Amino acid sequence: MASLGEVKQELLAVIDAFNVDDAPTPPTQLERLIDAIQPLSPIPDPAHQLPLVVGSWSNLYARFGVGHSKGKSHREESSLSLQTFRAFPDIAIRVVEILQEIDLEPRTYNNVVLFETLDGAPGLVIIHGRYEPDGEDARRFRVVFYAAEVRPRGDLDEAGLRAALGLDADEALRREFKPAKLYSDVVYLDEDIRINIGGMGGVYVLARRAEPAMSLSYN
Repeated sequence: MASLGEVKQELLAVIDAFNVDDAPTPPTQLERLIDAIQPLSPIPDPAHQLPLVVGSWSNLYARFGVGHSKGKSHREESSLSLQTFRAFPDIAIRVVEILQEIDLEPRTYNNVVLFETLDGAPGLVIIHGRYEPDGEDARRFRVVFYAAEVRPRGDLDEAGLRAALGLDADEALRREFKPAKLYSDVVYLDEDIRINIGGMGGVYVLARRAEPAMSLSYN
């Protein structure tokens, strides 16, 4: 039987190869490895260990249950509408990186998408959310997403971002939407890797970032 270290090493190697490959779908062994590592989790009760869950995490692999990603979380063509619960128009963008940022108090649960327009203008999406640990399942987090925000990155300002996206000069860059009530199960957690399975069927493998969170101060 393979050890935790062996399974983890193979899992990360397969994800690395997939992210640099042009394969249209994830390799079949990826789901097998995700299944195999879950019972080996060093922290089986993440909802009771919140300080170990909070922070800024980068998606190494993201398969969205709604079907708008093949699994790649880097340089994946998408649309602003799909990345914002349809709060913004259907504007073509290129996803650069997907982050998840969680705070202890207040109980913030933000998804952050770093993107570029097809002309290369840099921006980021923040899907603002909040969470509560489930009272009965030690791996489950109840999450409510309620607003989408678009912000410029780098030297670009808000006016430049609006122009790059084709938005009117007075259009709001933060938009509330009908709260989306979801859940996410943290099925594996150690010091530097987390695996989530969402209530809509999404599967996410994340790595803890050393850099400061990009969204938590915006709440």
